[in-house]
Amino acid sequence: MALVTSLVTETADDLVHRIMATPDGHADPYPLYRRLRTAAPVHRSELDGNWYLSEFETCRRILGDARIGKNEQFIVPRHGVDPQRVRLAERRRRRSMLTANPPDHTRLRGAAKGAFIPPTMEALRPRVAAIVAERLDRLAELGEADVMVELAFPMPVTVVGEMVGVPEEDREWFRPLMRTLVSSDSFHRSPEALAQVERAGDELDAYFTDLIARRRKEPADDLLSYFVARADEGILDERELFSTVTLLFFAGFLTTTNLIGNGLVALFDHPGEMARLWRDPGLAASAVEEVLRFDSPVQFVHRNVIEDFELDGQSLRAGDVVMVLLAAANRDPDRFDDPDRFDVARPDNNHLAFAWGLHFCLGARLARMEGQLVFRGLVERFASVEPAGVAVRNPGLAIRGFESLPVRLVPR
Repeated sequence: MALVTSLVTETADDLVHRIMATPDGHADPYPLYRRLRTAAPVHRSELDGNWYLSEFETCRRILGDARIGKNEQFIVPRHGVDPQRVRLAERRRRRSMLTANPPDHTRLRGAAKGAFIPPTMEALRPRVAAIVAERLDRLAELGEADVMVELAFPMPVTVVGEMVGVPEEDREWFRPLMRTLVSSDSFHRSPEALAQVERAGDELDAYFTDLIARRRKEPADDLLSYFVARADEGILDERELFSTVTLLFFAGFLTTTNLIGNGLVALFDHPGEMARLWRDPGLAASAVEEVLRFDSPVQFVHRNVIEDFELDGQSLRAGDVVMVLLAAANRDPDRFDDPDRFDVARPDNNHLAFAWGLHFCLGARLARMEGQLVFRGLVERFASVEPAGVAVRNPGLAIRGFESLPVRLVPR
């Protein structure tokens, strides 16, 4: 239901446009989410025909509803049809656990979930802790550095690179390519920018095609070799093998990278909470949950209606696209007390940053563990961490984070 009164001229679609297609929406979408949630928590936009959901309970209910699914194109539709974007998505149409529905989703996720169960994660903890310590040593040596370059990107990409089997010498090569791919979701989508995205995708395709071929000839003790074997056994087809490996690699560091950057900026913006964390490193786990809620690395996900149904008195039809605004849900005052307050010790912080239901993030345990080790390590190693320059946000909308975050670190 759009907000239409004689006194208020800002409609729900005005808010959708500002969130999805303007610099102020990119810089700080949270006041806009709040107004959209108040004006029209279940809103069908006339701009693009998509449904926008912004209340916590509604978002969680939809994410767990069997009448809501995925499609293989994984297009995030906005504001009309972009022919170049559609062509790009059609070229890269692949089935993965991210885009599949049961029973394919069950089979694909089942093939991968063993790598992320609690015993596996606990066995991995000492190695993750060692990688974090190496990066903190580097920061201590530098004294002043871009934390995205020296910690937030290389730490999780090293962890997941070792898990998947991406050689160490290749990992830094992915950083500029990932920046380009994230920019495909920017509100500024020029033909030149989308052409760069296509070239970056072609480079990544070629790289992983070659890496899979090498692992077939020379298997190793890594997830890539494991999935190659599953494909050779007929459990995955070649397209699924490729998409599963690339998904696990990129999803394995994107959330953690942006959790670290978003978390440091939230602490800089709330010095009282930063001092609280520095006094009590035991708050690292709850601080990570609060960062995930307060400034979610994944702002929204989309789903497709599989079967007609009614939602809060409105009719959703098969084929409709539903945009689930996770970050808006995570600031819902009906779920969280004083939701715009950043509280590193917030209780009952069961947010939607990792989504919900069938497609709940497989790597959530890993991201949480990495985040906790990083923030506890920063507190224990440094008397203070403070901004040392201008932070630069990445250009994406669905993935919220920073390209650059200069910091100054004072060792204890």
